[in-house]
Amino acid sequence: MTDHNSASEVVIVGGGIYGTSLAYQLAKAGRSVTLLEAGEIAGGASGGPGERGVRACGRDLRELPVCVLAQRLWAEYQAGIEGGVGYRRVGGLKIYDVSYGHREHEVRGRMEATAAVQTSLGAPSQVLSRDEALAREPELAPGILGAIWCPNDGVGDHTLATRQFAREAAKAGAVIRTGAKVAEIVQARGAVTAVELASGETVPVGAHLVVVANAGTDALLRPVLKPHELGPVWNLMPQMHFVSNPLNRTVNHLLSHAHRQLAVKQLPDGTIMLSGGAHVGHTPEGLWQGSLSSMTQNVTNGVLTLPFIDNSSLLSVDASRVEAVAADQIPLIGQAEALPNLIYGYGWSGHGFAISLGFTRLLSDWIATGEKPEALEPFSPLRFHRPAEMLGAAAPGRAAA
Repeated sequence: MTDHNSASEVVIVGGGIYGTSLAYQLAKAGRSVTLLEAGEIAGGASGGPGERGVRACGRDLRELPVCVLAQRLWAEYQAGIEGGVGYRRVGGLKIYDVSYGHREHEVRGRMEATAAVQTSLGAPSQVLSRDEALAREPELAPGILGAIWCPNDGVGDHTLATRQFAREAAKAGAVIRTGAKVAEIVQARGAVTAVELASGETVPVGAHLVVVANAGTDALLRPVLKPHELGPVWNLMPQMHFVSNPLNRTVNHLLSHAHRQLAVKQLPDGTIMLSGGAHVGHTPEGLWQGSLSSMTQNVTNGVLTLPFIDNSSLLSVDASRVEAVAADQIPLIGQAEALPNLIYGYGWSGHGFAISLGFTRLLSDWIATGEKPEALEPFSPLRFHRPAEMLGAAAPGRAAA
């Protein structure tokens, strides 16, 4: 039998960066919190080798205000939490060149427009000429056109950050439970009252249940949400390549490219990390299957951008972490219509780490005030359904001649 007297005010499902940072923020605010993680903390997409980008440059404009908030919080927590959260503000460069079939004036126009709107939305961005970009990053291929420089971009050790937030949440009074896989959401009289674990244990829910279990969220929510409260998502397996640096060259910034699927970081030990490119197969058993073609594509993009990488050796490849991706590649954040104390977020689409702290601060505010922050509205799953409703309600208009 469930004992509601022992229920935490907030129960969080998911022990990745979203669950642990939200638990930390809520516990620091004085709320009783229980976090339930099916495996180990940082056992999913928030864990694994290397670092993740914390970038605003090139981000979907709907995410940009949240990213700006997140970047401020990354710096604050790095300075304020003992041992830091693995964040390094190295600045970011998005590289542009004139690809086959394109025109230089179009590329320059795109650079200028992108930098202008990013700056307007709070992410300082500057267009650099070829010479200015090479002065900042001398190892770039010399044929580039230029770059956008974002001084507030950086990188973070995602595994360390996730574990640090779990540790700090526990110190603030949160209960962190691992090996606690949630199998079912229990409801009664229009509210979530508990969750049932795979072990058969029932964990009571007080004021709120927050589900942020990334790839596992959709299956858990389907039995309790209406169809329009879910968004179209699929799973992918991002691939990270780690290569040696025999020439002892330096990559000064977080690098991305305007038309190549590429992100480049130099880890603290000097290793070069290549990511953002072709993915690997995700089998029904949950295993990953790589291919030489995907590896070749990703490494080739790295060499075309930083020619010195052609002298490197492949050290390792990792594609062991499942990511949930939304159809428009921005997250899904909602509140159950029939169960108002259920809040959920998923579909981080392979770039959720950077913006995580912004989203969890907004979720924390939502729980504290009962009012959904306006900044979260663009991420409602209803965005996939409202256009059809609007078109259906609109009176037919005369087409332009």
